[in-house]
Amino acid sequence: MKKSIILIILFALSNNLLNAQEECFTPPPDNSERKSTLSNYVYDPDGPVKIVRVNFHFLLRTDSTGNFTETSDNYTNRPYNGYLAAEDLVKYCNQRWSVNQPLRHMPVPPVPALPKKVQFQLCGVYFHRNTADYDHYVYSTPPYFPPFRENSGEVINIYIANPSFTNGVAEGGYCASERTLMGNAYNNYKESIDKNNVWDFQISARLICHEVGHLFGLPHTIEECCKQLKDGKIPDQNCHDGIADTPTFYELILLHYLPCEWNHILGSNNVMDYNADSIALSPEQISKMHSCIDGTKKFYRNCKYKTQSVNITSFTTNKAYIAKQVNIPSASNIVVGNNSALFVNAEEFTINGTFEVQAGSIFNVEIVSSCD
Repeated sequence: MKKSIILIILFALSNNLLNAQEECFTPPPDNSERKSTLSNYVYDPDGPVKIVRVNFHFLLRTDSTGNFTETSDNYTNRPYNGYLAAEDLVKYCNQRWSVNQPLRHMPVPPVPALPKKVQFQLCGVYFHRNTADYDHYVYSTPPYFPPFRENSGEVINIYIANPSFTNGVAEGGYCASERTLMGNAYNNYKESIDKNNVWDFQISARLICHEVGHLFGLPHTIEECCKQLKDGKIPDQNCHDGIADTPTFYELILLHYLPCEWNHILGSNNVMDYNADSIALSPEQISKMHSCIDGTKKFYRNCKYKTQSVNITSFTTNKAYIAKQVNIPSASNIVVGNNSALFVNAEEFTINGTFEVQAGSIFNVEIVSSCD
């Protein structure tokens, strides 16, 4: 009888699936990726907040249209540009990382809403003008990523792409990759202007946190099950995320939840699902995320340095320097001009040469003691 009831519910769900405005094209993990954690790792909810470096890349057409630029939002006469947009997106993401809620789809027994203890630090902002990259078909398999990145092995690279791609995707390899492509942020900004509210742009942070969640090792909770159901199949027993304290698809049905109704007041509020208010993570999800940050991604933290020292001897275009010691030597003449940006993340930064930051350009330095 119970099996018959479940099949009836499945039929009803398959005929009432709600499509979210945004979708994630990140492929499901393999078995090793589902289980990947540091051995004997224990998350400490009273431990320090881990700050992870991020870069933002704005993809534009060759004629500088289609996205934020160094000096403009390409939409209004407001004094707003890509640098300010990147700062705001980091701020909105950090607001979401700083809050946790009880899971709306609560397992039995219930689990607490632990602090996530993660924040972003803006490490660099870049602008790329190439119509071919801007218009590239991003629905390809595997998804197309632009042929450039910065500070590889130390920074999460986030690409704000052609807004005709309204979804997001993380580069393959859970906890092994560092790039995510976001399509709808620019449209969200324009809608926020048209509607005179900031919420439409803030919601871009939901998808960024979701995609970076993949880069931190987190799969979708049951989204693969919902895809099977939408295709007219009965979801198999292995289509969930493999995390112990997020309910499986069939557990959700037996608990009388709506597992695939993303934009519904009774839908999931898990970061790795699709509801617009998705902001919650389970204790095991948080532990898995921190296991990734402390393991494979340890050098992405703003207090860990792969390089001992680096000298800035010239500067012509946007650049970020990351090292324990960053120095402008006495023979150098560094001019940050033409609306460019120089970012430094170091334990010690010294200026011995000539250094000038011209109006309209950005100089950002973060002095962070090593946590080795």
